[in-house]
Amino acid sequence: MGDGTAPLTIAGNAALAGWAFHRDGFAPCSELSPEAAAQIVATRGTWALSALWGHYILCWADEAGRVFLLRSPVAGPPLFHTHGNEARLAGGSGPASRCAFTDLGLAHSLGFARGGPDPSQIDAALRYPFFRGPATEIAGINEVVPGEIIELTSGRRQSGSWSPWDHCCRPPRRAAADELRRLVGAVTGAWGLRFGRIQLELSGGLDSSIVATCLADCGARWRGMTLATSDPDGDERPYARAVTDRLGAELAERWRPAPGDPIALPDRLRVRHGGFGLLTPSDAVFLESAQDYGADAIFTGAGGDNVFGYMTSTAPILDALRFAGPLASWRAAGDLARMAHDNRWKALAFAARRALKPPPPWPIDSTLLSHRYEGPMPAHPWTTDADQAAPGQRVYGTSLFLTQSFVDAYDRALAVPMIAPLLSQPLVEFGLGLASWQWGEGGQDRALARRAFADELPREVLARRSKGRILSIFLPAFANHRERLRPFLLDGWMAGAGILDLDAMRAMLDGGAGDPVTILRILEIADMEGWARSIVASGK
Repeated sequence: MGDGTAPLTIAGNAALAGWAFHRDGFAPCSELSPEAAAQIVATRGTWALSALWGHYILCWADEAGRVFLLRSPVAGPPLFHTHGNEARLAGGSGPASRCAFTDLGLAHSLGFARGGPDPSQIDAALRYPFFRGPATEIAGINEVVPGEIIELTSGRRQSGSWSPWDHCCRPPRRAAADELRRLVGAVTGAWGLRFGRIQLELSGGLDSSIVATCLADCGARWRGMTLATSDPDGDERPYARAVTDRLGAELAERWRPAPGDPIALPDRLRVRHGGFGLLTPSDAVFLESAQDYGADAIFTGAGGDNVFGYMTSTAPILDALRFAGPLASWRAAGDLARMAHDNRWKALAFAARRALKPPPPWPIDSTLLSHRYEGPMPAHPWTTDADQAAPGQRVYGTSLFLTQSFVDAYDRALAVPMIAPLLSQPLVEFGLGLASWQWGEGGQDRALARRAFADELPREVLARRSKGRILSIFLPAFANHRERLRPFLLDGWMAGAGILDLDAMRAMLDGGAGDPVTILRILEIADMEGWARSIVASGK
């Protein structure tokens, strides 16, 4: 048991900051032994990728004095570095070396140089939603990808860095539900016993409810916390109550506050654009509740959709055909049809179309963007070898990109450790090796996870297929601030940089009520505009 302070252990030429566990037995890695430090140096970090897991940053120096960094796989602590000769200590002289940091304001105050907002990368961030490659939206700053090993001075990616495709079995294997149950319980239990008091953000959806069940099993000291809206579509309290009542746990219930100001600049400088500014007041309530409880960590079910294989793609049908034959493919098509409330023949037709003409590697949304910075999908080391995975495995693996933008998107993650147990490396690697069509068997999303916890979760949670909606926050906020959004966007920084299609934006803002998808897009662009202005203002 412990508080929320990230531990630091040093041995020999290696240092580990954060929470790590041994792969063998999942016991906490409370200190690095001299033998472990020697292995880290000798293998250039690859030993840690197979022997440890968790949420940590590992640093070591080799015999030549070169320094290396490893960010733990899947959802490790955010880690950034500067380009070339721009990383300099204030007042320093001589050749510059790269410097890793997680707080932009602190790094800038210490004298680490950086550029301003990068229009091409901002365009890419909006055009390829939630795709988070190494190049950030600030000129001169890159992010270390989860699982990546870099050499500090050059910033070059090292061989042996973690990649999802290294864990895709060919052929994939099937797993029993109790095997998944044991693994989820083991990783969640390992996390649960690292902290004295835990607040779990409990929506009553499948994923957070599974985390709650495993926390109760391991004997962790925890409580649930849920936010409710006056709109029934956003009120998830009945599901959250069903879970805590079954487990005999405490549930803190709070009303979701009024949305934030959509044109307000972020309170805190961030290297990358964070979550929706409209949810800033909700973020504050989550944090205040955790602090009132004395929580050493905030747990979340984030990533469960991805890790438990929530796929509406036809790719698993192709995997089933390749690895298990026509009958398995026929069944997989029926499963997808049931999930989509459609028919099997249409699913098979879409699968055939996908086989003949594979879709782009990532969805593209050019709405309200000009053509000035239009370009290919940003580079990411995980996309390089994606073709070595089967289509369904590739969909499963690329869904991990989505998780990077949510775990550390809001300021509460900067104040209290934010832990997503379902994104633990052993569980993710387990899922990457499974038959992709098994996740949807029986026409249920996350079917294997539902079976694994069928005897432990309330019936209404197991049967639940929808999530709480927060459109009741976004739509009125747009209507109330439409007139203020007009000059904010049409005369803003992104407009001046040529990123926006101003005619299309003007038509949207001057038009009628608009559809929810377009309104969310405008608010998304407004968020990015506020972030860009905060970076520009900080450099004055």
